[in-house]
Amino acid sequence: MLGGYMKNGNFFMPAASEANLLTVAKNGGLANAAKAAGAMRGLGVVGSAGATVWGVANLATYDSEKISKDPAKFASDLTGTAFNGSLTMAMVAPTPVTVGLAVGTGIAYGGALIWDNHEAIGKGIGKATEWAGDAAGEVGSKISSGAKSVGKFLNPFD
Repeated sequence: MLGGYMKNGNFFMPAASEANLLTVAKNGGLANAAKAAGAMRGLGVVGSAGATVWGVANLATYDSEKISKDPAKFASDLTGTAFNGSLTMAMVAPTPVTVGLAVGTGIAYGGALIWDNHEAIGKGIGKATEWAGDAAGEVGSKISSGAKSVGKFLNPFD
């Protein structure tokens, strides 16, 4: 109830998952905001806020030499921190803007992680391709052997 608001002349009562926790805290205090958030959403807010603080502290250790030495690592750390910050905002105050920011920074973070780990990903794809080729060859030989057995069963005089 503390997260309700007027919309087009009507009072709108959001579900707990839709409530803006800042509005609930302003109207009813921090304890009521925690009740509205629930355990899972509350843990998500605390976890993503903690990850954001950790990321900012990590980014504070970068200097221009460290960035130029490994720009992909810096990009993944920067976009990861931005993603955690936008995710915190989206959990606290879910609006189309905050959710859109979380999605956008998540996509950027995914791209940066792929760039940062492209060598390991390439090796993994090579191993998976090799495994799939070996497995396909084994399946093919089993199918061929099975077909010969079926042929002998159907035509025992050959």
